[in-house]
Amino acid sequence: MINVTLIGFGNVGSSLALLLLANQQALRLNIIEPDEQAEGAFLDLAHSLPLYPQKELHINNEELFCAADFIFFTAGTPNVTGSSRLSTAQQNSQLAREIFENRTLKPTAYIIIITNPVDIITHAVYQFSGLPSNQVLGTGTFLDSVRLGHYLSSVSNYAATDFKVLVLGEHGSSQVPIYSNTTLNGKAILNRSEFSAEDLHNAAELTKNAATEIRKTQTGTHYGVAKCAEVLFDYLLSKEKRLLPLSILTNEHYRNLLQLEHDICISLPVTLKNGKAEIYTDIQLSEKELEALRKSAATVTRAME
Repeated sequence: MINVTLIGFGNVGSSLALLLLANQQALRLNIIEPDEQAEGAFLDLAHSLPLYPQKELHINNEELFCAADFIFFTAGTPNVTGSSRLSTAQQNSQLAREIFENRTLKPTAYIIIITNPVDIITHAVYQFSGLPSNQVLGTGTFLDSVRLGHYLSSVSNYAATDFKVLVLGEHGSSQVPIYSNTTLNGKAILNRSEFSAEDLHNAAELTKNAATEIRKTQTGTHYGVAKCAEVLFDYLLSKEKRLLPLSILTNEHYRNLLQLEHDICISLPVTLKNGKAEIYTDIQLSEKELEALRKSAATVTRAME
């Protein structure tokens, strides 16, 4: 069985727990949540376990944490509605330190970070966990890419699944839609007459402000990002090669391209196959996209200072 540890059992963590229990993989799910107020939720979840084949459920098991093949980090202080995701960087980085700094993890483990600000927290977990940078991945702009496909669909007669969409940079206000690498049924969207420059701009703005819209009627994004994390888990186990925009430590290529003095974590194109994640460098960006991506990287860099 695959050993999976899920840190945090709030709205995102509980949504992800259900997705993992329903996942096709045989796995042992260990939930780390010290809050005594979660005991009823644990019992509720345990009651449903007989309905999930090939699954085990454990609560606050330190041994399973250190032996985990996959660790999902969802714990943290959410930002106040209307404020930047970057506003909680300090306290959530400190939490990452408390959780990962003094633990010895399985050397081959993957850590998937969902906690915001995801780029800053991915970097903190990379530093404190001691794992290689390509084993510490944030969901980053994966969700933003899915959202952009949704909004492109809403301004057209096409299904969201007809679009292959890429958003890079900060998972935040400086994210960059890479329309030069966005396709509709395999054809470049910039060559499609159905989409005006205004259509593309409006879809990008709706994507950037999606979390604010969601928070008008609920506490935050739960389901979308939880599903992205589960899909990332599946893709890492798959033999089929996939490309996703994920928050990952920059390599020399992107450090130079983004004009960085030191490495940061930010969403870049990453290929996934057979349990390996590799930064994809063979991507062509327009000058406008590159400039916007450099500004996004500068925003993340300032937030780390």
